[in-house]
Amino acid sequence: MNKIKGIGSIGVLMIVAAFFTNCGDDKGSDPAEKIQLDKLSKTWNIVSASLDGTVRTGDFTDFKLTISGTFNSNNPDGPYNFSVSGSRPTPSPWPGSGTWTFSSIGTGDTGTLLRNDDVSMIYTISSNGQLTLSFTCSSCNYAGARTEQVNGNWIFTFN
Repeated sequence: MNKIKGIGSIGVLMIVAAFFTNCGDDKGSDPAEKIQLDKLSKTWNIVSASLDGTVRTGDFTDFKLTISGTFNSNNPDGPYNFSVSGSRPTPSPWPGSGTWTFSSIGTGDTGTLLRNDDVSMIYTISSNGQLTLSFTCSSCNYAGARTEQVNGNWIFTFN
């Protein structure tokens, strides 16, 4: 009888051990969109801006990009929100606010975002935590007049 109790106790211990072995942190199972949204969601401060290789950082004094949103597993691509503050040129490649969706997610911390104005932005979050957004404006004229001063290939870097 004692042997049966001993075997039964060992069996219960094995089942409990197997149960706790399979318990754990589910962070690795989050969808890629949620992981990237968590990394993107914050207020980013401008480091640099260029248009077709010409430095334009001076046109964006105290410029900040705020990315926000609550992940929705039923619609993981979004839409999510963005807004900008600080000075920006007239015309500007940035509307004051809007929405964006994930267009694609690459490997690591890269992917493509699509703004609600159909501007596709390639993003990269570097190992030092900087966000780089690259996009082409063909009809960006949010703050006003001469679109030739704003249309082209933009690269923004933020901290």
